[in-house]
Order: sequence, then structure tokens, then C-alpha cells
Amino acid sequence: MFCTLVAFVFVGVITGANAHAAPLPLPPPLTLPAPGACTLRAAKTGVGVTLELAPGVPFARVGQIGSMEVTLPAGREAPAAGVSVTTGNVKLKGLATPSGLALFPARPFVVGEVLVPGPHSRLRWGEVTASRVAVEVELAKESRSEFRDVNGPLRAVRPCADLRLTSLASFDSYDAFGGRGYDLAAGLRSSALVPIAAQPNGPPLAKLVVNRKAALNEVTVIDENEAGWSRIARPATGDLLVVGWVKQKQLGKPPARAATVAAFGAGASKSGAASGGAAVDAAAVFACAHEIPLVAEAGSLRRTVGSISGGVHLRTTATTEPELVAVQFPDGAASSVTPLKGTRLLVRRADVAGCPGFTAP
Repeated sequence: MFCTLVAFVFVGVITGANAHAAPLPLPPPLTLPAPGACTLRAAKTGVGVTLELAPGVPFARVGQIGSMEVTLPAGREAPAAGVSVTTGNVKLKGLATPSGLALFPARPFVVGEVLVPGPHSRLRWGEVTASRVAVEVELAKESRSEFRDVNGPLRAVRPCADLRLTSLASFDSYDAFGGRGYDLAAGLRSSALVPIAAQPNGPPLAKLVVNRKAALNEVTVIDENEAGWSRIARPATGDLLVVGWVKQKQLGKPPARAATVAAFGAGASKSGAASGGAAVDAAAVFACAHEIPLVAEAGSLRRTVGSISGGVHLRTTATTEPELVAVQFPDGAASSVTPLKGTRLLVRRADVAGCPGFTAP
């Protein structure tokens, strides 16, 4: 009897010890690239970024950003960038590839010899060298109704200082090639495509489409030469400006102006958290007073990707692992952090179990 009693006491001691055991170890932290050739910073932007656990393995979209720092490491073929972002007292880090992170011009410059990206033009970045980044304009489908038959890639290599993570309110795209020059209005009067070149009598780099609506054929004449060529500029979809030389005989009087004029910035994207979802049960929402580590999961890959500061509203759901719960941000700025399909954001149950209002899912 005495031996049996001792055995029960021993089991009880072990069970009690396990009840107060250390929480589940965190997955390894996500490692960002070392400080690279180009570092960009931004504050309070709605452009958004898609974060990845590894190149090609996205885990979340952040729509509204309080602050962001991006490191572009040197390398060919657009090496993955390192991103640190804060939104609504949630700190996240991840990798980003060109499809999930747009760059914008910080000042006017020419791309592909015939295009000037405007302040809201989204640029796809590529090879990064010492303090310089290759960028490319990706044309929207609508551009084919304005110009086509582009000869060669619309690329440029620019210093880091010429690029931003957010769009500027405005700048004058004409400054990319010395200003508006003659600043005379004219109209395309050809019935066919109008070749446009970087130099007078040069090889065509693209062809302007003459629109059936005369008002859309207006161009600005910047310069002319005695050989019968005019340098013109014409706005295009995506906040772009097409600039180059055309034959003067293809120009005529300016068309009648429309009541409204298309403004640069039409290509700017809308972003932010999705709306119109299911109503949130207020009783299921809680907040912790302390900081909580945040884990991201995509398939079999898990990494610790950031932290949740005290006071952020949380809602948790159960997982198949008792030590972990999936977490969402039901309101506030943090609600723009959206896990992508097939991924989860996780916290350890032990980190939230004592928080006021937490109910075990």
C-alpha cells in the first residue's frame, strides 16, 4: 500500500511539472537579406506589399502600412528583397519579389527612350547593382489602344535615389527631357499608325494609335527641326507620357478640347483590407497587454515573422495542434494584414491564455 501511494505521488509531481512546462519553442525567425545595394523607406502608405517566407512562398498581404523598410540586395534576376513593416502595432518581416512589391519614380526619367513614367506609375524592378536598380514599365492592356509595336523592353537602370516605395502627389513628367519646349498643341491627323522615334529620322521605337475620337489625338509639340520632324509628347494609360519624334506632315490643328482632361495617376492601384466580410462576434475579440510572437505558416514551412504589441484586438481559432491557435486581426489598422489562401498566422496558446477576454477555441 505504501509503495502504491508513493507511486501516485510521484506521478502527480510529474504531471504538475508538465502542466507548468515551458511553452512550445518558436520556429526559427525569418532571416532577411543582409544590408544590400539599395535601402528604401516609406511611411503611411496604402500601396501594400505581399510578404513571403521564401521566394515564391507568399504568406500574407499587408494593405495599409504605417512604416516600411525595404532592402534590395545586389544580384541578377531580381533577388528577393527584405521587408520590415509595421501596421497597427503589428510588426512583420518577410521577403518580397517584384510581383508583390512595386516601386515608383521619385523624379521624372525616360524608360525605353520613348516613355516617361509619371508619379503614380508602378515599376517592376529587376537586377540590382551597387546603388542602382533596373526597372521596367509593364504596359496595361489599355495601352494598345494608344500605342503599340514597342521595339525593345521598356527598361532603365536608375540610382536608388530615383525610386520610391510610394507614389508622389505629382511631378512634371516633361522635366525628364528638358521641359515643354515650344509647348504647342497639335493633333494626329494620320489615318494609320504613326511611327515615333527617339531621334529625327531614327528607327521607330513604337507606333501611336490614332483614336476615332479626335479629342484623344491631341499632342504637345516640344521641338521641331528643318528636316520636317517634330518632337511631341502624348499622355497614355498608366500615368505614362509617350515622347519622341514624328514627321510633321502627320500633325495638324489641335482637336477641340473635351470638357474633362484625363489626369496622370489613372494606373494607380487600389489597396487595403477587403470589406464586406462576415460580421465579427465581439465576444470572441480580446487583447493582450504584453507583446506576443507571431508565426507564419505556408505549407510545411513555419517561421517567426514578427510580433503583436499590447492592445491589438485579436480573434483566435483552434488548430489541430493544442499548443497553437490561428490568429486574425478583426479591426483597426492591423486588419489589413491578410493571410493568403492556404496560409495561417499563428500564436502560441500559452502566450494568449492569460489575456483578458481570451476564451479557448
